[in-house]
Amino acid sequence: MTMVSATIGRYHIIEELGRGGMGVVYKGHDPLLNRSVAIKILSQQLIGNPESKDRFIREAQAAARLNHPNITAIFDINEHEGIYFLVFEFIQGQSLDRYVREHGMLSLQDSLKHFIAVAQALDYAHQHGIVHRDVKPGNVMITDDGKVKVADFGIAWVETSHTLTQPGEVIGSCFYFSPEQARGEKVDRRADIYSLGVLLYEMLTGQVPFRADNLPAVIQLHLTQEPEPPTSRNMAIPRSVEAAILKCMRKDPSERYQNVTDLLKDLQTEDLPEDLTRTKISPSEAALHNILGNNYYKQGKLDLAVMEWNKATNLDPYNALTHNNLGTALDGMGRLGEAITEYGKAVDLNPNNFVAHYNLGSAHYRKGELERSIEEYRKVTVLNPKFAPAYYNLGNGYFKLGKLDSAIEEWQKALILNPQFAEVLYNLGNAYYRKGRKEEAMDYWNKALELDPQFAIALYNIGSMRMEQGEVDAAVELWQRCIEVNPDFAEARYNLGNLHYDQGNVELAIPEWEKATQTKYGFWQAHYNLGNAYFYLSQFDEAINQWQKTVQFQDQHWPAHWNLGNTYYYQRAQIDAAIVEWQRVAGINPRHWQAYYNLGEAYLDQGKVELAILEWDKVVQLNPKFWHVYHNLGTLFYQRGKLDQAIAYWTRAVALMLFPW
Repeated sequence: MTMVSATIGRYHIIEELGRGGMGVVYKGHDPLLNRSVAIKILSQQLIGNPESKDRFIREAQAAARLNHPNITAIFDINEHEGIYFLVFEFIQGQSLDRYVREHGMLSLQDSLKHFIAVAQALDYAHQHGIVHRDVKPGNVMITDDGKVKVADFGIAWVETSHTLTQPGEVIGSCFYFSPEQARGEKVDRRADIYSLGVLLYEMLTGQVPFRADNLPAVIQLHLTQEPEPPTSRNMAIPRSVEAAILKCMRKDPSERYQNVTDLLKDLQTEDLPEDLTRTKISPSEAALHNILGNNYYKQGKLDLAVMEWNKATNLDPYNALTHNNLGTALDGMGRLGEAITEYGKAVDLNPNNFVAHYNLGSAHYRKGELERSIEEYRKVTVLNPKFAPAYYNLGNGYFKLGKLDSAIEEWQKALILNPQFAEVLYNLGNAYYRKGRKEEAMDYWNKALELDPQFAIALYNIGSMRMEQGEVDAAVELWQRCIEVNPDFAEARYNLGNLHYDQGNVELAIPEWEKATQTKYGFWQAHYNLGNAYFYLSQFDEAINQWQKTVQFQDQHWPAHWNLGNTYYYQRAQIDAAIVEWQRVAGINPRHWQAYYNLGEAYLDQGKVELAILEWDKVVQLNPKFWHVYHNLGTLFYQRGKLDQAIAYWTRAVALMLFPW
């Protein structure tokens, strides 16, 4: 039965690609990441066999541990309605088997170019304790852009574990397997090295070293016969390359290369770029630096953790977990741009790792890139639909974008998954408050407090609601409880200070505002109120100091500039300083006519009559019923001998005094 056009999990099946002993391979589409994938489904006949099913899952999990540019990536291992399947990278290209058939005997450079990529992929797998066990041209793909991918690690096994097959069972193509595989023995990486020798032999000669009419005969040749020297079939093969091939194919595994790195060193020829055979990847060394990074991270030494994880990623750049760890440390240091880069690498290497998507979304959120954060959080909810924090953060993103209904919908999902999620209840309260549904908001905030009586910001919000309702004593009690829970809650102290000030208790207000500014740097509103309080107490220097801090943090707050100008002028006789502040007021709030009036007074004090007239003319335009400015203008024109204009201004002043309406 075909599954073309069906959907399995989140994947849409497009067409069948092939069939094998373990099942059927389809081309599919992943709508979450919008890319083509290959889907291998365990055959229905084997599902009933627990041993086959378990083996399929174990071997797929082993293969999924590998991330390397020359290894076909495993994206997902899953089950859907009793169907077990794995999802892996879709390769657009052809097999090396077909490539060799089409081209025949390959040149030395062409052979080594493809062979070295295969060897480096196997070396990476070996360093992770995984043996391929079925190395052959049919399992090597050459993409349309010339990249080499080793496929079908589905019969790989973990070197340190027990053999997964029954004794005597032969797996793999008989033309490429090692003598120990032929005997059905437990194998290690040296079996892959034997197969590599056969692979290179075939690429350079156009023939496999052992061929017979039946399987037992081929097995016997692998067990007993030495291969003909490759140069007997292709004289152009360098002796060093021939020696390497024959060493790979020794009957005794102890006489072969013991690792791929040594093999690659011996393949170096004068015509071959040295860096082509040099392997720079060492997962085993990377693991040591990874452990050191983990230890430093647990100790809070983020800079040292970053140093070790950087070393680990250089030695093994294809380990998604290390990139995620490095991103976490950089994130903790506030280096968001670099953290996003590392999280992105982790996601690229393992797109189904919901933790990396979650971290990436959180970093984008903190950077203010809300749309991108929402995109990542949405992926998390698809990859792990039961992960409540993803829905919570999705709601936060929508809330910041002003999409209240979407935020509420996501928070409700989080609450279904985790009814004890107090932060979600609190946020729902905020959303309903923003929508004007204050009773519902209060209900959610109270529920949050029931779950967490120490939830300071919920206490603060309920207190603010009580104040709106005129319940002053209840508001004060809640704000005081908020401060008991969190003595550094600046807003609660600020509100208490405001209440004391409004009640005439300036001496009680000042300590609250002082603590607010100490616990929240840049709290300009508290600095402004402190300035007003100190001015009330005639402590003008301290008032000036607080208002200066106000404009330092919020230069557009014109009342602070206004107060500074008035204090400089009337209490300190600093006319120039006053003029600067009043000009700033006029620049921020051009309709504040009082600033122009005071500027006129200051210019007149300096003998700058023309400037004074200019400023007072602005007052006349903005507030034509302010009789004082007409009186002042009349006086100036009288002093300059312009009696008609003086009389006109004075007449207007008298009229406004008598009939202000």
